[in-house]
Amino acid sequence: MHKDFIKNNFGDVLGLKYKDTELSQIDPVQTAKETGTYGVVVIENSNCSPKEFAEWSLEYGYHLSPDIWCTDDEHSDLFWRVTNEKVDENNQGLFADYELDWHTNVTPVGDAEEVVGLFAKTITYDTETWFCNSIPYWKNLSNETKNYYETLKIILDPSRRLGRIQTTWEPNFKEIYGQNVFDDISRNRNSRNIKNTKNINEKNKKLYKDSRGIVEEHKFVPNHPLGTKGIFFTPYEVHRFSDEINSESLYWNLYNEWIKSDRYTYKHLWKQGDICLMDQTLTIHRRPTILKDKPRELLRTACWYKTDLRKHYDYVL
Repeated sequence: MHKDFIKNNFGDVLGLKYKDTELSQIDPVQTAKETGTYGVVVIENSNCSPKEFAEWSLEYGYHLSPDIWCTDDEHSDLFWRVTNEKVDENNQGLFADYELDWHTNVTPVGDAEEVVGLFAKTITYDTETWFCNSIPYWKNLSNETKNYYETLKIILDPSRRLGRIQTTWEPNFKEIYGQNVFDDISRNRNSRNIKNTKNINEKNKKLYKDSRGIVEEHKFVPNHPLGTKGIFFTPYEVHRFSDEINSESLYWNLYNEWIKSDRYTYKHLWKQGDICLMDQTLTIHRRPTILKDKPRELLRTACWYKTDLRKHYDYVL
């Protein structure tokens, strides 16, 4: 087994990468711990089938079965099909073929899945996903700044009623998808509760609180289930911080230092069979523009860390 840290030119650790190691040789429980510790884990050339990845994923975390238009009926009910190809008569898969700017998939449901996994099923050209990691950013902050950040709340605008400090281009989803897609997404949001997962037992289920649904106010420094420190900052959803006087200056400082600097970003060039796993409370990710005329499909999983890895069972954000 061969694995190395993903580092930038400053020596900051941006994640962990397995190389030339088949998925069958990698312990899913240890990998979940590594994801929560380093933020991003990449498994290059996993040499596994989608079905094998799905079975491995059930050992990795707690999963829902998303009953939606883009569920992968061929391989596993864990998968969302992220593809520019049509998955039914009228609709492309999740996120279709448009650009996706920086975001986290934990919003708008504040207690939603803590980790997203991506399996490269079909890659026909050079295409990337970028991961921006707040764990090394946090380690480089002064103790004074860390203490200040620990006191803050971040207020998001998931319902688009408060106003946002910065917006980005967003597609007109009603032009891309039919009504059944919106119905599926709404139903899925209502089910995003760790207690609803298919592989949690009744004893563990009782340890957790009910989901709060769509949430606007969050801890800026998450109460991470594994105790890892970083920040929760999804830039195009932010209304303000709890420190209202310094809210905008704080926002732009974070945006420029953490995101725009590129220092804390790992850019993964996909190859078929690659797997990327990313913590959703301490990292954000984006997808540059993809080609509309060449197939690209990632199979997406979303899960919570399992009970045995966790330091607590309280709300993370």
